[in-house]
Amino acid sequence: MQLWNTLEQDLPYLTQKFRSPTFAPDAGIGIEELERGILRCDDEHPGESRRVIKALAFQFTCQNIQIALDPHDFFPGLGDYERYRRAIRVLVYRWRDQVARDLNLYTQKLNEIRSTGLFNGWKDFDHSVPDWELILPLGFPGLLQRAKDAHEQHRKNGTLTEEAEKYFQGIEITYQAILDFLERLIAWGKAHPAGPRVEFNMECLQALHDHAPSNFYEVLQFIFLYFFFSEQMDMMQCRSLSQIDATLLPFYQKDLADGRFTEAQMRELFDHFLMQWGSLNNYWGQPIYMGGTAEDGSTEYNELSPILMEEFDRMKLPTPKLQLKIAPNTPQIILDKALNMIRSWNASIVFVGEQAVRRILLASGCSEKEACKWGVRGCYEFFLRGKSNGTGVSHINLLKGVELALNDGLDPKTNIQIGPHTGTAESFQTYEQFYKAVATQLATAIDDTIKYHNDEEKYLSLINPANVLTPTLPHAMERLADGFTNGYDRNDTGIMLTGLGTTTDALMAVKRFVYERGKVTLPELRDILLNNWEGHEKLRHEVLNDPAKFGNGIREVDECARDLGKFLCDRINGKPNARGGVYRASGHCAKQFIVLGEKTGATPDGRLAGQEMSKNLSPTMGMDRNGVTALLHSMQMLDSLDYPGDFPLDVMLHPTTVQGEDGLAAFRAIVQNYIAHNGIAIHFNIYNEKQLRDAQEHPEQYPNLQVRVCGWNVRWADMPRVEQEAYIERARKIAE
Repeated sequence: MQLWNTLEQDLPYLTQKFRSPTFAPDAGIGIEELERGILRCDDEHPGESRRVIKALAFQFTCQNIQIALDPHDFFPGLGDYERYRRAIRVLVYRWRDQVARDLNLYTQKLNEIRSTGLFNGWKDFDHSVPDWELILPLGFPGLLQRAKDAHEQHRKNGTLTEEAEKYFQGIEITYQAILDFLERLIAWGKAHPAGPRVEFNMECLQALHDHAPSNFYEVLQFIFLYFFFSEQMDMMQCRSLSQIDATLLPFYQKDLADGRFTEAQMRELFDHFLMQWGSLNNYWGQPIYMGGTAEDGSTEYNELSPILMEEFDRMKLPTPKLQLKIAPNTPQIILDKALNMIRSWNASIVFVGEQAVRRILLASGCSEKEACKWGVRGCYEFFLRGKSNGTGVSHINLLKGVELALNDGLDPKTNIQIGPHTGTAESFQTYEQFYKAVATQLATAIDDTIKYHNDEEKYLSLINPANVLTPTLPHAMERLADGFTNGYDRNDTGIMLTGLGTTTDALMAVKRFVYERGKVTLPELRDILLNNWEGHEKLRHEVLNDPAKFGNGIREVDECARDLGKFLCDRINGKPNARGGVYRASGHCAKQFIVLGEKTGATPDGRLAGQEMSKNLSPTMGMDRNGVTALLHSMQMLDSLDYPGDFPLDVMLHPTTVQGEDGLAAFRAIVQNYIAHNGIAIHFNIYNEKQLRDAQEHPEQYPNLQVRVCGWNVRWADMPRVEQEAYIERARKIAE
């Protein structure tokens, strides 16, 4: 088989590579055997440092994981690829449960809170990012040497305690295992010759074993392997594959100048690189970002940026997802290319506003220079490259605050007194009294989640030591700090506020229908909601069609959203966490707008029990009826400075509003307007009801149709029907 120009022939293999792989009998052991061997590493070393035990488990995985080098691929095939069944999880979960049991972290109160849906929280090992700019000149052998040098420096300084010795042992065992693993892959290729592609792959692996990556292909291979070592084998999710256009540019230019690769060949390599995650197909998507502004004010988009975007467009994958930094200096060709990709339904793209991020960073104490050097990770969270880490630990269900206020802190579905006693519905004589009860319920929930996570996060390195990540952070090794837990200069914790739009609608419904119009008393409304609006369909219809909904540019409504959001963000922002950092409020909700909605009863805005609530900082699905200009006005009433975690807006547009050159200009203006008014993240769905209904009935005719769910895309055919119906209903209601 030839080396180049084979992408179409390769796609069948690349697509199934991590979905239904096949390995040779002598390629390694399966997941069950890996799990048993990993647990033996713990069982056979009682009293040993967990950092060393995890390193031994990593070493065992490297020695035994199934491997392949295939003539249809420029990257190795690896077992242990399932996101929700990584072999190392059996060890991490064992330690998690031991810590929780020994320290009584899982209290009855916490379990009760989760059962009611007041908030949902977890230990977050899902948002690490190495400083790609600093580690690429080192490569795997350089990272090992960096750890050895730091080890020796502590020895010379007299700071090498027994615990410090174990700290470095864990890192050095891990990185030696990585180098040994590269040798294992090369030996496998020699024992199973399969043509020039495998030989080419082996040469690349040998280079990465011997030195830092030195060409375009080696950089892509290094990023892929680091991702796999960290995310799959060390259970430390790698939530950015770098500022990919800036990362690759010097290697692209040098390889062209030296005649090593042609542009077409590097495009093909990049397509294979994208397909690794296209095959892994993790639900949340794998982030890559582009662009930015240099210290001198010039754009960091470059000659490679549009080339890479063309390949994203060509591959039509939901993942990797592309995050584009947008500023006034962003070349129009970049913005228009991205908008055209979105108009054609085949690109997972979010636009991230540089102006708002810089404003937040400066307000948090960053220098002007630091405020230029930030990246995007996860869905659209921003971070100081190499200096900051953030966990996302809890989603607060804002709509539950309304339900609890109506029932004096009692959750009606579980009959658990989960919130404080703030008064019965009969006791609230004014809207202001009711609003205060809602605010008190939510403030208590925030205080509870901060206390819980402060108790828990101090033990993250005991549960899951970050052996792969730690040596990528030189300051971490100077301080003998765990890379993920407290190894960055800033180690912050995010709390996400879920359902602000629907909660605002619910509050406005109470204000207008109970206290202003007298259509129903508050006790009557409480009882109606306990019966899920049954028998009161006329009132529900009236409430649903009342225009006082967030997202319509109505000042009174938008001020309610602003004031409630600011009150809650102030309760979060700047509070100290357990890792030497602070808490930061976020408007991101992931899928919790569905999950927490399922645990929330009927609400005053007309929503039925169990239905989803608004996602991110967007309006309730289908309730923004005055067009996108009104929606942007509503968002401008909120201040992104209050949401330093992230500030995302979801927009659905009818295709007729963005078609043609005039439509493209209007589409561009929407993005630029949002960014100019300190918006941080904005992303789009461009559909009408007829298109989505036809795709629901004939999915085979729409194989590449993608829907933006929250901070990621999903193929329409892969969505549950109930979620499809929500999008169809939203499309039905949008203004044309």
